[in-house]
Amino acid sequence: MPRRPPGLIYAVDERPPHLTLLLLAIQHIFLMSSSLVLPVVLVSEIGGSFNEVRSVVALSMIACGMGTIIQAMRVRGVGSGYLCPNLVGPNFFGCLMSAAWLGGLPLMRGMTIAAGLFEALFARFLRRIRYLFPPEITGLVVLMVGVSLIPLAASKFLGITYQDEPISRASFLVALLTLLSMIAVNVWGRGKARLFGVLIGMTVGYGLSVALGLLGPAQWREVYQAPWAAFPWLPSMLHLSFRWSLLPTFLIVSTTGALKTMGNLILAEKVNDADWKEPDIDRIGGGLLADSVAVTVSGLIGGMASDTSASNVALSSASGATRRAIAYAAGGLFAVLGFSPKIGAVLSIMPMPVMGAILVFVVAFMLLSGIQIILGSGVDARKTFIIGIALIFGLSLDIQPELYAGIHGWLRSLFDSSLTLSTVVAVVLNQALPARRVCVAS
Repeated sequence: MPRRPPGLIYAVDERPPHLTLLLLAIQHIFLMSSSLVLPVVLVSEIGGSFNEVRSVVALSMIACGMGTIIQAMRVRGVGSGYLCPNLVGPNFFGCLMSAAWLGGLPLMRGMTIAAGLFEALFARFLRRIRYLFPPEITGLVVLMVGVSLIPLAASKFLGITYQDEPISRASFLVALLTLLSMIAVNVWGRGKARLFGVLIGMTVGYGLSVALGLLGPAQWREVYQAPWAAFPWLPSMLHLSFRWSLLPTFLIVSTTGALKTMGNLILAEKVNDADWKEPDIDRIGGGLLADSVAVTVSGLIGGMASDTSASNVALSSASGATRRAIAYAAGGLFAVLGFSPKIGAVLSIMPMPVMGAILVFVVAFMLLSGIQIILGSGVDARKTFIIGIALIFGLSLDIQPELYAGIHGWLRSLFDSSLTLSTVVAVVLNQALPARRVCVAS
């Protein structure tokens, strides 16, 4: 029986009041909506119409909502039983864009389905390859998931969209005050106030954004003009396409997504167990199967590939509420919002500095959790080299990506993400440097 962590207010199987549950779900929905800009960019780049953009966004929301619900379930080995919401997967964006350029949305859908089926295969054999992921490597995965969000969090916090763009003073002020309000509630809040730290911070951020002109009439006009209800439909919804040449890239990206989901689920386990030592492989495998279902459904209905959200897991840790009913409420509402363009528009106009403040807030929890997992496994000389060298090359990719510009072919996908590169290096070193056997005298 897991021992309850001291900061947990609502554990996995506890039931908060209905109003509290709704507000907690709304917090997660706003965070889940932070990646909705990706389908907008993708469809716009390939020359899609406004209706296609709106439909792909709506279908992505429906798939993410379904994935969030399935992840929280625990039925016949599918689902982890944890609050681990889904959002549009940023790690899939590059390869999905390539597929969409080559063959339009039908090819994007077909390759997404292939990626989802491969993740299901990965989950099926997870128990046999568990030796590849000892606690120190799983901690590294959690840490690098947080590291991978740092550029996005910092750029949005500073109000920077393009390279060499000056820092926006107004955006920085909004982000700073939003972040400080969330920290104040989380550190000094009494009772159950900590549950709503992000929601309070978002309210402050939206108010400041309106006052400083960051959220103006143009954005509200989009909300006003959007219909209350509409069925998302694409002319190509019944068409699928596939290319073998794209398969290696999608398999590598699918593996990266699976590793990220493993890290998120490990973090969810740790948040719910004060005595956590190592991951529950059966539960992690069920979570990967749920994630594969979500990715496959995304492709089948025409949305962008979904992925588990590290930010939302960190939010549940920060708020002290990990009740799975929050996942049912957030997932159900998010899916329903896919049929309401007006409500979806409200989510999509979240000011950049507010989004940045939330990301900085939750990434702080993720980084420390990853470090705790690594150190908790006991650090010796061998683990120092495995984790240290993996971190060096993983971080070098973020700091100086031009170092790896000469790598081509299917290997290129290994160098598209610091998470993927550091994990692969750590796994290879873990096998190449076997642990020293200790002989016990009889």
